[in-house]
Amino acid sequence: MTSYNLSFSRLIQVRETVCYSPSPLDPEKKTRFEQQAHITALCGGWQRIKDNIEGFSVERFGQNAVKGRRGFENVLEMSRKGWEEEMESEKEGVPAA
Repeated sequence: MTSYNLSFSRLIQVRETVCYSPSPLDPEKKTRFEQQAHITALCGGWQRIKDNIEGFSVERFGQNAVKGRRGFENVLEMSRKGWEEEMESEKEGVPAA
């Protein structure tokens, strides 16, 4: 999946690519997640200003990527628990809530 920023698109261009694929270590149970971002400052002016904007953006992207991964892992864990509870209820003959 590839996405581009809409916010601040006249100042900076961000192309983010995310790829989900089966894990080579355990393809039946695990997924490999790869994320890349290409960030380019579009503003005119000195290269130093562009470099500073790109550096700040890369740092911020990294921080947000960590938060996003944690959030996604939490959602997966909640789903896993809900699925396990549903399977256990079916084994006991109790309808799921």
